[in-house]
Amino acid sequence: MQKARMRNIWSTFASLLILACLLTGCSKKAAAAGDETAKPLSSVDFSKYAGASKYANQNGVFGRLSSRNFSNVPVTDKEKELLLNAAFSVPTGGNEHSTELMVVTDRKLMKIIQEGHPYSKALDTAPLVIVLGANTKTAKYPELLTLDAGITAMAIMTQAAEMGLQSIPMSIEPQPERIQAVGKALGNPPEVIPQIMVAIGHSAVDADTHASTNYYNARQVHTNGW
Repeated sequence: MQKARMRNIWSTFASLLILACLLTGCSKKAAAAGDETAKPLSSVDFSKYAGASKYANQNGVFGRLSSRNFSNVPVTDKEKELLLNAAFSVPTGGNEHSTELMVVTDRKLMKIIQEGHPYSKALDTAPLVIVLGANTKTAKYPELLTLDAGITAMAIMTQAAEMGLQSIPMSIEPQPERIQAVGKALGNPPEVIPQIMVAIGHSAVDADTHASTNYYNARQVHTNGW
C-alpha cells in the first residue's frame, strides 16, 4: 500500500510538473527563443547596476537601463516592431500624431550622422537608432511637436526596458547644426525637423550600463500650489 501511495504521489507530482511546463512554455523551442530575446524586467538583477533605484525591478521607467556601448547582438525585427508600435501609442497634442520615425540600422549612415553630432558616440556600436522628426506640415499644433517627440522617445525607451534592451537618448533640436546634419544624412523633406534620436540594443558590458536613477527631491514637489 505504501508503494502504491508513493506511486500516486510521484504521478501527481509529474502531472503538476508537466502542467507547469505547458503554462510557462518551458520547451526547447521556448528556451532557445529565450536565449535570443531579451530578459524580462522581473529576471534582471538591478543591484549590480550603477545608481539603480529601489523601484528598478518594477515595470515602467524605473527599469530603464542606459548604455552607450552596445554589443553586436542585433535588435530583432519582432523587437523593432514592438518598439515602433509603442511609439505610436503615446498621447500627442490634439491627437495630431505628427512625429515621423526614421529607423537607422546602416552603420555608414550612422557615421554620417555623427559627423554633425558631437555627442553621439553611442552610434559607434548601436545596432538600431530611431530618429524622431516633427512634421510641421501635418501638425495641428506646431508648438507642441517637441513635446510630442519627447513623450514618444520616453515611450520607446520604457518599452525597450520592458523587453530587456538598453537605450540612450540624444538631443538634436534646438541645435541648428545637429538638425541640419541629421536631416541631410537621412534625406528628410524640409518640413520634417529632427528632434531627438534614441540608440537601442544590448549593452556590451555591465560596467557601461546604468540603471534609471531616482533623483527624487521632496523640495521640488509642490502640492496644490508652491
